[in-house]
Amino acid sequence: MGMAVYKSWFLLLIMCFFSSVGLYGGNDEKKHVPYYIPIPDKLPPALRSHRNLTRLAEPVLLRYRRASTKKSNCYGIDVSRYQGNINWSQVSKDKRVSYVYLKATEGAKLVDPTYKSNHRAARKAGIPVGAYHFFSPTASAHHQLSNFKKNVDLRSQDLIPIVDVEIAPRRKSHVLPFLRRLRTFINGIEKHYGCKPIIYTSVNFYNDYLSGRFSDCAFMFARYSDKAPRMKSNVRFLIWQFTDSGRIRGIVGDVDRSCLMGIYSIEDIRYRRKRK
Repeated sequence: MGMAVYKSWFLLLIMCFFSSVGLYGGNDEKKHVPYYIPIPDKLPPALRSHRNLTRLAEPVLLRYRRASTKKSNCYGIDVSRYQGNINWSQVSKDKRVSYVYLKATEGAKLVDPTYKSNHRAARKAGIPVGAYHFFSPTASAHHQLSNFKKNVDLRSQDLIPIVDVEIAPRRKSHVLPFLRRLRTFINGIEKHYGCKPIIYTSVNFYNDYLSGRFSDCAFMFARYSDKAPRMKSNVRFLIWQFTDSGRIRGIVGDVDRSCLMGIYSIEDIRYRRKRK
């Protein structure tokens, strides 16, 4: 029994020795090591500056009630003839109104009959004012541009103009010409006013017709909810119209309300007059 035990221990030691040599000896030791620490991929170099990056909507979507807890310039309204007579003195006392967009024109010929009177009264009350054009999917871009330029004096604008795009041609074959006319209109606004207009549209309309296009423009999106929409592509989401049934002092009935997204202030929509 004793000698057999010693032989067994001797054989076991020899086996352990050769096993260790096989695992860790020789020039090919790495081939036999069952585990190793991988070298991490090289990270891209840090950006030198973030100033040239396009500012995007906040990844964490804000509830509109929280959007202006610290800033008084986050909320605004847009109105047209449908709001009737407006008491702008009372509107100016509402802390939820720090800017207003007025409907000025539509298509090639239509002019909102309340635009000029609302414009004078709102500015007199101290509210920054901007104008918007309701874009027709069928009318000539040049005629629509002429209509807007004729009725909206750039010298009396406080805010960047808006083009309202929410109706598309019925036939698919007419969509591309429609988009070309819209581009012509936008370029004409930039040439005359010295800035690109903000594009107003709904989320569904954007996804159906505008996605991936007009990336050089900022957007105002309509979604009537307490949660801002998530956009599929990287767009400059500047303003969110969150309801069409708001109530504001000085206005009888419903009114569209909007807010600037959290990373923006009213300075981002303020119109800087074109220098001659």
